[in-house]
Formats: sequence, structure tokens, C-alpha cells
Amino acid sequence: MPSLPNPDALVVREVPAAEHEAVVPLLLLAELSERALRWSLANLSDVVYRANLDGALVAAATMRWRDDPCELVELAVAEAAHGRGVGRAVVAWLLEEARRREKSAMLVGTANSSIGNLAFYQKCGFRMDHVRKDYFWYDRSGRSEHGIPTLDLLVFRYDL
Repeated sequence: MPSLPNPDALVVREVPAAEHEAVVPLLLLAELSERALRWSLANLSDVVYRANLDGALVAAATMRWRDDPCELVELAVAEAAHGRGVGRAVVAWLLEEARRREKSAMLVGTANSSIGNLAFYQKCGFRMDHVRKDYFWYDRSGRSEHGIPTLDLLVFRYDL
């Protein structure tokens, strides 16, 4: 698939609570389990967003705005849209929204084993901030990526 021709072609909008179910399947790409995702939606996230390209859902994100710094809790891009700049465009939109909300910084966490995510957030301008050790204690599956056990959450920060 070609790169996103025009980042402005991506339409990001808030998803009302009554429509959250429409983005849950996509958000499951960003969360270890449906149970963990639903807990996050109920307890961590203030707002759910969807990103459409040519009318089709290509990404979804959840944000925790009530704190400062705010936190990007989940970000998922449809597999067919990977490598097209959709994720970067959504992050850029969320950073601009954080500025509009007068936040000082944005945090985002990703698993220690998610090498692609580690590179992605740094390419978006985030810097490593801290580690939440044993963050994935609830996942007893022994999950790993690239032969690396998924144990800790590496937290990145973007100062606004």
C-alpha cells in the first residue's frame, strides 16, 4: 500500500460511548486481552478516537486527558494500513489536541518486547522516560515478541 498521500485526508473524531464497540476489534491489536482492554476503557481512558481514511476505519486510539501529563493509552492501526503513515498522523493529531488542551506533555507506554513500537514512538519524537516493572503481571501466558518476554512497560514522554 502506498504512503498516506495527504495526512489531512485522515479524519480523526471522538467516538461516543454508544459506539465504542465498533472500534474494540481494532483496539485489540494494541492490548493483550479483551478483558484488559475493557478494563482500560472503563478505568483509564477518558476519550476514544477513531481515524477514518476515505470513510474506512484505519486506526483507533484511547486517551487519558484528565492528568497532566496526559497519556496515550492505546493506539491501533489496521494491518492493511501499516507502513502508510497513519499511526504518525494520528499521533500528530493527538499531540496537537494536547496542545489545544494546554497539556505540558504526553506519555505513552509500550511493552519492553515490542521492538517496532519502541522505534515508532521515538520516530514520532517521544523520549524514554521510565519503566513500569512487571506491568504485565496479569498476563500469565508467557507471551514474548522477538524471543523477548513481555514483562515491563517502557514509558515514553513528549514534552509539548
